[in-house]
Amino acid sequence: MVSTQTDESGDRAVRKTRFVATSSSSPERADAPEQTELTDGLRTPTLVAGVSMGVAALLCFVLSAGFSGGQTTVSDEAAQEVSSLQEQIRTVEAKTVALPKADDTERGLTGALASAGQVAKLQNDYRYLTPGVAASGGKLDAAASQSTLRNLIPYFAPSVHQSDLGPWYLLASDKDVAAGVGIPMGFDSGFEWVAQVPYLVNDDSTITVTWLAMETRTGKGEKPAVLAWARADYGLVRKAFSNIQTGTTATGEALRQEVKAP
Repeated sequence: MVSTQTDESGDRAVRKTRFVATSSSSPERADAPEQTELTDGLRTPTLVAGVSMGVAALLCFVLSAGFSGGQTTVSDEAAQEVSSLQEQIRTVEAKTVALPKADDTERGLTGALASAGQVAKLQNDYRYLTPGVAASGGKLDAAASQSTLRNLIPYFAPSVHQSDLGPWYLLASDKDVAAGVGIPMGFDSGFEWVAQVPYLVNDDSTITVTWLAMETRTGKGEKPAVLAWARADYGLVRKAFSNIQTGTTATGEALRQEVKAP
């Protein structure tokens, strides 16, 4: 059973959702998802055009049916269908015009992935703070996290609150690592944030990007589990992320280090 907790702020555009889900209901499978080529994003205009052609074909069928049997007028029912189908065609055509060109789509997907990779790297930097968080009863040292936070801000729209850019997930077992400068740069935290390859441009010229916190310590023959996830929309115009959502799987929640607001 899924237990959902929602924390939304009505006075800003950012939404941040946290919930615990079973592994089967997590946004991605426990094993690393199959990576999709960036050119898959070009399917969007094709699909929209295909829908438009399908609706147009159906419109022709309705018109031909209305004139069957030598009739010279269209019934009221057929006329209503024609009007509805014409409206659908206008809507699809408007969406097609609004979609970015193929080259712009490819550049947008590439830019979104590059930015998502930098965000994943910075979120991974937060892992080194886990011993200090554990020692202070779950409180995040604002001064210690300031450098990472400052580097994250440029990747997000001004509407995103800084509290949404804190650690998305920390592993409780990392509290046993020696704090401070003693943590080696090659420190294996036990999990790692990985940006997933985006493949679709939305109707509003945004690209939805997903990050997964993947387990890095697995037994022989075991697949890495997904411990947590995050999702945000990358705007092709502003080239920044907005509308952040985060959550943990059931496995990740059991292993999570609680982080309180500074």
